[in-house]
Amino acid sequence: MWAKFFQSRFAMAVCVAPLFFGLLMIALFYQQIPTQLNIGVVDLDNSQLSHEMVRSLNASSALNVAHFYSNLDQAKPFLASKKIYGVVVIPKNLERQVKLGVQTPIALYYNATYVLVGKTLLNAFLYTLSALEIKQDVATNLKLHSDLNTAKALAFPMYVDLHTLFNEHNNYAQFLLMAILPCMWQILAALGMFNFVQMCQNGREVWVALGLNTLIFSAWGALMLFYLKPYNAHWGLLLFSCVLLVLAISSVVVGFFFLLKEPMRVASFIALYTAPSLAFVGVTYPTDNMPALAQFWSALLPATYFIKATIALDYYQAPLDLALKAIAHLPVFWLFYVLGLALFAKRERAC
Repeated sequence: MWAKFFQSRFAMAVCVAPLFFGLLMIALFYQQIPTQLNIGVVDLDNSQLSHEMVRSLNASSALNVAHFYSNLDQAKPFLASKKIYGVVVIPKNLERQVKLGVQTPIALYYNATYVLVGKTLLNAFLYTLSALEIKQDVATNLKLHSDLNTAKALAFPMYVDLHTLFNEHNNYAQFLLMAILPCMWQILAALGMFNFVQMCQNGREVWVALGLNTLIFSAWGALMLFYLKPYNAHWGLLLFSCVLLVLAISSVVVGFFFLLKEPMRVASFIALYTAPSLAFVGVTYPTDNMPALAQFWSALLPATYFIKATIALDYYQAPLDLALKAIAHLPVFWLFYVLGLALFAKRERAC
């Protein structure tokens, strides 16, 4: 009976699509951390200090001083065309002002369209300037105090002791793929069930289609978890949540397939329902800070609860009850499957 469901080439393609799209996402985010972001420099001072500043900026792994300009107007077209992501303007008489102890602003103009790139560039710029400022303070203090430790202590008597939690290296692949892969997997699981349910002639075949779709996409879900490497998580619970998610999204498809009746309408519904998932699952933007309508949409997505459980177990290493509380919502979606079977049985009796 199972061979019947693989007669369509499109059905076969959907079943193997997670491998293709998964590898595509991994290839796109292989670098994991933004590096060598092109910036420009307008050096109006042309002094030893300004040259040292340029070398320090270029030494940062996140930055690459790609162009030099004589003025800001010359740099603006490059910034607008995204040939560079930012431009640093070193003011005239910088070295003289620093030696006189006069505070002098150093301007950074950067493209904030790409939030991640902008944040990385800004952090690298601030870190470089802070290091140079401390170095200048230490040099000044050494003139007054011959002891290096005293000069350092006077340069920064208080310092910030930062401890990065859960994403120590600011790895954006870890941040984004944790949401992208489950959302993409959810879409493909919905498409797989949609293709299978169209071939069903009776209630028994609907059950077979559900089981087959669950088996195929739960296996892809397990492979996805293996790539995400939740070393500290409870593998048994996560694998169980994979099965629950596939059953949940498959149930929604079955329910609306027999409710809407027309395949084109069902396909449109699946696209509308699953495509915006990434924006609402609470990874790219905290769900608690979303408007009420967005929170409601998030609650309608099975992937939301799967991702909550995975993040809680893997990154936060939270107690099991937090993950169980999240995946406990998934069986509620099975009501759509019951609705679909009831509508299908009613249609059979009418015939």
